[in-house]
Amino acid sequence: MNEHPERRQTRASPEEAALNMRTRLRLVAFALALTFVGTACTAEEIALFIESTAPTRDVLTDDELLRLRMCESTDNYQAVSPSGTYRGAYQFDQPTWNGVAERHFPWLVNLDPVDVNPWWQDAMTRALWSERGAQPWPVCGKRV
Repeated sequence: MNEHPERRQTRASPEEAALNMRTRLRLVAFALALTFVGTACTAEEIALFIESTAPTRDVLTDDELLRLRMCESTDNYQAVSPSGTYRGAYQFDQPTWNGVAERHFPWLVNLDPVDVNPWWQDAMTRALWSERGAQPWPVCGKRV
């Protein structure tokens, strides 16, 4: 018997439940990002990361990034193709990397993707995906 009949539980609609789950997942992702970023960054750098990645943050989910990354580099942020042309977890060539960086994150221009922190590689991938979809990854993009 319910001791508090005035406390009726209401069920959220499927849309509300999905929204609540997405909100919770974003908060967890944000907390994890702050944990990783916060260990080596100043408050200003954290604010810059959050502000600069906001426009493309929802382009790919973390699961979609993982599938792309696993296909491209087996989840290795320091991966280099045998020819040395394609670099990092998402196998950017330098001209593509520089082009995306110029449009979204100018401080990353001319940096080698393998030398850039993983969260910036993820942010660059989201930015490129927002512009061109799966096209830059003709094989692995289909797995996303």
